[in-house]
Amino acid sequence: MSAPEPKTAQLVAIGDELVHGSALDTNSKWLAGELERLGLVVRRLTVVGDDPDHLEQTIAAACAHADVVVATGGLGPTLDDRTREVVARILGVELEFHEPSWEHVRNWLTKRRRPVPESNRRQAMLPTGGEVLANTTGTAPGFAITIERARLFALPGVPREMRTMFSDHVRPAVAALDGLQPTTDLRLLVLGPSEAALGERLGDHMLPGRNPAVGVTASGGLLTVRIVATAPELAAAEALCEATAAELRPLLGDWLFAEGRAELPELVLARLRQLGHTLALAESCTGGQIAARLVASAGASDVLRGGIVAYHNDAKVDLLGVEPDLLAEHGAVSEPVVSAMAAGARERLGADLAAATSGIAGPGGGSAEKPVGTVCFALATPTDVRAWTLRIPDLGREFVRDRAVFEVFRALLQ
Repeated sequence: MSAPEPKTAQLVAIGDELVHGSALDTNSKWLAGELERLGLVVRRLTVVGDDPDHLEQTIAAACAHADVVVATGGLGPTLDDRTREVVARILGVELEFHEPSWEHVRNWLTKRRRPVPESNRRQAMLPTGGEVLANTTGTAPGFAITIERARLFALPGVPREMRTMFSDHVRPAVAALDGLQPTTDLRLLVLGPSEAALGERLGDHMLPGRNPAVGVTASGGLLTVRIVATAPELAAAEALCEATAAELRPLLGDWLFAEGRAELPELVLARLRQLGHTLALAESCTGGQIAARLVASAGASDVLRGGIVAYHNDAKVDLLGVEPDLLAEHGAVSEPVVSAMAAGARERLGADLAAATSGIAGPGGGSAEKPVGTVCFALATPTDVRAWTLRIPDLGREFVRDRAVFEVFRALLQ
């Protein structure tokens, strides 16, 4: 007997701002992970603008080929918010005014001492036959409705509202479906090899049709080996991931520096919390990127004491106490200077540890002795300062800076 077809999902992100690149679709990334964990196979992510004809084609096609469709955006009060109208047109039904939703909109705005424009009444118009999805963190209600084979969930595009409404409404509805195959993943983080060299090392583990599937993604020099497993129960899927990880660890050797299901900054923060260490940063070529990525994680304040972006040499002297003679003798991109930067940050910010960066990110500024991609690092502890230098491939300014950030994270995880 052949295995039953898996339940599938598609995601539709709506808005001209997404199509034109003035905003990024972060909702679909989050939703795909949540739906996969519930046991749906996400087949497609689509970004579409506000044009009603294009929007109608996209939603109709998604609903014809998936069991669950989650659409985000297009539920605001302005005339370019067209999700309600387009869904009604697909179904050949009218929009109905939902008084309780209008009351919620008015109360929400009034409690915050904001005006209640008449245009907000649009948010209480819903396709006939739709199920209202209450929004406890904003004004726009969502709705759920069946189109062809799919259950369509229309949610606001504001990430905070979308995530709350997904938890309140979509997750329990999807979890109640029959035939789900929970999916989970485990990530092994690698620094050092090229993507091609890593692929050769992993060999047959990356062959198609394998469960768990093994794939590699690259970002700024960081390589992520993602192990994805599907099983009737989540615990069984997790066990499959761990079994494959156990096979891969010896193959990766010293290239492997972190693993887990959390993002890399979260892993760093968790490690420092486990050790009871606080952290200070002195950043030159990375320009505050290390601090920015750490503070994007909630709760970073219990680890990160602060950071100093000392880009100009004067700032290295004035803010970090680097001796001018040290800069004159060795140059800003040197192990003695980056060591002084780390020691100065640790002392001034009162942290247990301090990491520092100083390098040549390009495109100019390199020399035969110190080409573009030369980055010096230092890690200061209560007992010593360790410094080292990397020659990062000159694959563009962004690549060099990203790779430098990942190198600091690697050092903090050791």
